[in-house]
Amino acid sequence: MKEIKKYKTQILNGITIFLILTFVIFPGLTTANTFSNIMAGIGLLLLIVWGGLALYNYITSDKGGIVDKEELKEAEKMSAKPKRKTKKTK
Repeated sequence: MKEIKKYKTQILNGITIFLILTFVIFPGLTTANTFSNIMAGIGLLLLIVWGGLALYNYITSDKGGIVDKEELKEAEKMSAKPKRKTKKTK
């Protein structure tokens, strides 16, 4: 039960996206009405953006995300090369 509570937002997002695709987008794209096709296409683009943002938020979340932000900061510090100091002579 704890695992379900941990992934509740991701599960609900996945179910909602699936239902919108099944009952709104696909029927709208297969109708003979051009306006309905255009609106379903716009809805599909918005759905893709929403899904991408939900995935991005899941990956970078502070509690249980895939990417550890502290580890990223440490890696950035390690990869930053110090600038060479050169002596200027006149």
